[in-house]
Amino acid sequence: MIALFAEGRPDFVASDPLWYASIARQLETAPKSLFALHDLHPFVMRLGLTTPLAVLYRLFGVSDVTTNLPALLAALTILIVVYTTASTPRAKLVALGIGVFSTALIQNALILNVDLPCAALMAVSIACLTRNDGPRGAWWLVGTVVAGFAAFMVKEVAVWCVPVWIYAAAVDLRARSWRAWIARYAPAVATGVALGGAYLGFCAVMWDDPLARFHGIDALTYEHTWALHGQTAHAWIARLTWQPPVMFAKLVQFTLVPALLSPWLVRGRDRIWCVAASTFVLLFWFGSSSLSAYAPLPLSPRMALPALPPLLVCAALAFDRLIDHAAGSRWRVAAVILLGVVIAVPPLRAGMTVLRRVRPEKTAFDELRREAATTQPLMIVCAEPRCVAIGGYYFGFDPPPNVQVVFAGDFAAGPAPTGARVRALVNTARSHGFAKTDPNSDRADAITALGLPQLAGDHNIQLLDAGDGTRLWSALR
Repeated sequence: MIALFAEGRPDFVASDPLWYASIARQLETAPKSLFALHDLHPFVMRLGLTTPLAVLYRLFGVSDVTTNLPALLAALTILIVVYTTASTPRAKLVALGIGVFSTALIQNALILNVDLPCAALMAVSIACLTRNDGPRGAWWLVGTVVAGFAAFMVKEVAVWCVPVWIYAAAVDLRARSWRAWIARYAPAVATGVALGGAYLGFCAVMWDDPLARFHGIDALTYEHTWALHGQTAHAWIARLTWQPPVMFAKLVQFTLVPALLSPWLVRGRDRIWCVAASTFVLLFWFGSSSLSAYAPLPLSPRMALPALPPLLVCAALAFDRLIDHAAGSRWRVAAVILLGVVIAVPPLRAGMTVLRRVRPEKTAFDELRREAATTQPLMIVCAEPRCVAIGGYYFGFDPPPNVQVVFAGDFAAGPAPTGARVRALVNTARSHGFAKTDPNSDRADAITALGLPQLAGDHNIQLLDAGDGTRLWSALR
């Protein structure tokens, strides 16, 4: 996993990951300015991700490694959880294999986002819950609440843990007296009340509203591009029937087979993972992202990542039991081996693809940073607006004084450049994506039509030498 992270990270995405990175940088340099506007957008409030990232920026600076490190740490945490749920050496090897050979885990461990860290902390919460029957059970329950609260600070979907907690508490109540049950759960409840009260107070101070987090989510109910409101009946039926199972099958691939068998194979305290997996899947399938209206989450695999760790645990535990059931029958042994092979092949192919990945946009900015090392003015003209923001990121959110990153429309609107080296940067796919909503934001074709010399990149992302910029300025005008 670490090797894939080191060699296979993609170009940084100029959307949600860039937004989180920008917020983290603002937290590091000017935290008061982040809260001064009382912005209720959920991204601003997901401090469980952006605050640790801000600490990383303060300690190690802004870089591709530090920015994406939370994703890697989340993936490693999930692997540890999957590994520690197994009780025997063979089961631990099976669990580690199931975890390592997860295409979804490989892909999401490589780039910053909010979903995998939240999933990892939710998995830690459930893992703590499975240990509440020992002499230190009360402390493990406190850990359950703390991990769940930390997950909520990362993303609101952590509330999916609450039904699992209630189920575990109800089952535990049947096994002990009221007095013993209260004594065991009281520290966890007190911790939850203290954390919840502190957070509500924090929101009241920072946003003048203790329920600001929920009001910020509700405010976006109808604004998301993926919102189903206003869509056809066919879109609603598809989202609530066959589309989620297909998406989960693609998410976990052939690991789905042992995961579906787990309710019949997994016993004892490990059954809580079956409860967690089914709860998270059903809440994604039929749950709502808003309290003010019914708004199912979009069919994006990363949105379903909280269900990945319990599904992997269930699959690992069930596969280990299948090995026991296969003993004494050649056909069963062959079937289990075949299942192991088909589980491993897709992730191996995905891993090889990741290792062969090229990063043309990063390569282009590496070249621009080398050019910026001189004192001569350097102007970078972007074919679409989001390139300006990603340009700031690749310069560590602090471009040197001699560097200016501008959108092509602004470049053309101003006077002709004088005394600067001008480079044009074109991301064709991103530019044409912007053109669907705002044709004026796409200048890719106008720039590439000039036939400027290419300095770096590939057929989609091109760093072009515009010389002194006069010809480019005239063409864009």
